[in-house]
Amino acid sequence: MHQDIKQRIDTLLSNLTGLPSIPDVVTKIINMVNDPNVDFKRVASEIATDQSITTNVLKLANSAYYSKGKEIESVEKAIVTLGIREVKDIVVVASTKQILDRSVIGYDLAKGDLWKHNVAVAMLAKKIALDKKMRQVADIVFTGGIIHDVGKTVIAIFVAHTFAEILALVQSDGIPFPEAERRIMGYDHQEIGQFILKKWKFPEVLENIVRYHHNPSEAPEQSALQTSIVHVANIICQMAGIGIGGDGLYHTIDEAAVDRAGLTEKELEHYYETIPELLSQARQIL
Repeated sequence: MHQDIKQRIDTLLSNLTGLPSIPDVVTKIINMVNDPNVDFKRVASEIATDQSITTNVLKLANSAYYSKGKEIESVEKAIVTLGIREVKDIVVVASTKQILDRSVIGYDLAKGDLWKHNVAVAMLAKKIALDKKMRQVADIVFTGGIIHDVGKTVIAIFVAHTFAEILALVQSDGIPFPEAERRIMGYDHQEIGQFILKKWKFPEVLENIVRYHHNPSEAPEQSALQTSIVHVANIICQMAGIGIGGDGLYHTIDEAAVDRAGLTEKELEHYYETIPELLSQARQIL
């Protein structure tokens, strides 16, 4: 392990101001939507407190992917037309793009690659949940998919200096890429992502998705299903070459996660075959 790198990461994590930030309104919206008795007008009013997010929400709400041809001129109408959870998804997309739509050199991801990958994972995870009649987790796995790799944006600079060592360890010891990250740097991108979500005060289920998306069998039971769905969507998108990066070939699918999500081999093949159509839809909001 490079103790100097671990110490630098420790310092970064102890000073939360060095981690990516999002507007407080995003956390408020996510937690409000989790309340079954929330008043949609309160949600609309909260979104309206941030002009930038409001503008981006309306822009996305009127995209072909979300609007289905209906003009949406206000946040309230967006909630009524699309549903409160759909609007929450739009808020997450609008507020995280600036963080995730950048080059991530350590992982060999050009500008836009990580964002396209995360959007594809989010959309596929949501599709899987809806197809399997798990509507209650569909918006959660969408949010989890959007942010699952957020840790890469912070740890990439350290990976850039150690990538060859990490890769050599993966190949020599036959271990998963995140484990090799930990052995070399003291942390993996999942752990860094969890730190970021703690800073954002996101719900625990989202923390767990980010923390365990490569090893879903280790996720706490209450988040195991959501984490498994995001894991499967992530691996399928990597297999399809979407934002694969330097580490993409060194992640494998967890069969227990496949079983937990209730998927068959034939369904996995089907979702892989739908990737071109999914990417076509994703371009409408990228």
